[in-house]
Amino acid sequence: MKTLKSIITGLTLVLAFSSVSFAQSNPCNPCGGKSMKSMGDHAGQVFSVEDPMGRNTVTFKSTAPLEDIVGTSNQITGQLVFDPNNPKAGGHGELVIPVKSLNTGIPLRDEHLAGADWLNAEKNPNIQFRITEVKNVKEVKSTKDAKTFEVTAVGDFSLNGKTKRISVPARITYLKESEATKQRLPGDLLAARTTFEVALAEFGITGPKGMNLIGSKVGEKVEIDLSLVASSAGSTMAGNPCGGKAAMNPCGDKAQMTKAAGNPCGQKADNPCGEKKPQNPCNPCGGKM
Repeated sequence: MKTLKSIITGLTLVLAFSSVSFAQSNPCNPCGGKSMKSMGDHAGQVFSVEDPMGRNTVTFKSTAPLEDIVGTSNQITGQLVFDPNNPKAGGHGELVIPVKSLNTGIPLRDEHLAGADWLNAEKNPNIQFRITEVKNVKEVKSTKDAKTFEVTAVGDFSLNGKTKRISVPARITYLKESEATKQRLPGDLLAARTTFEVALAEFGITGPKGMNLIGSKVGEKVEIDLSLVASSAGSTMAGNPCGGKAAMNPCGDKAQMTKAAGNPCGQKADNPCGEKKPQNPCNPCGGKM
């Protein structure tokens, strides 16, 4: 009996250890520890792009003979990795913008923009820029608590289900935490700004068949302007919606977040912990993985 009891105890410990190890490495389990997609394991300081106040902004502008269109979104999420003390080491990151968050000021036009004839949000819900390299780093200004660099960000830009390699000029400013920066966000800050163009044809965006809107009412190229401030204080919570009640944790404090701000706990239908769904391998609350 003692032998059998020892075997059972040993198996229990092995299974428990295996479960913990799996949870920590499983990218579908945001509550298990660091995700496999987490950038925290890479060299450099990690900055979380999420801003609870929605002040980070992407603006796009289409210029055509019959109409100019300007749209914005303040629902930018992601991370940036950069070492201000060793800028030549470069950096990397990922920025994500929901297609349905784009706002042109006309609801019907926004609906068309997200439709199958244009950006097809149902099939391709996000616009994504995965930065794989930061090069041509040039320091243009430096003070005791701040450093500004001009850089070239290289990465994969995904839109409408197609991905293209792009290189864009950017200006980034590192700000050491101070009483002044705390008025924006806690932690050290990384402000980034870039402007670049995207050719719609390269991403298979043609508009409704037979209407020939590209070139007449919609520009063949769209100018994108991105302005954001990321915080090192939010990086430890990024990607873990169940880890605690930090400001960057979308499940941490329902009262402080709204569905519009990207809070998956805003409504039961959007809450990954709202109902148990054992059949969903990416639902951390659905049962055992």
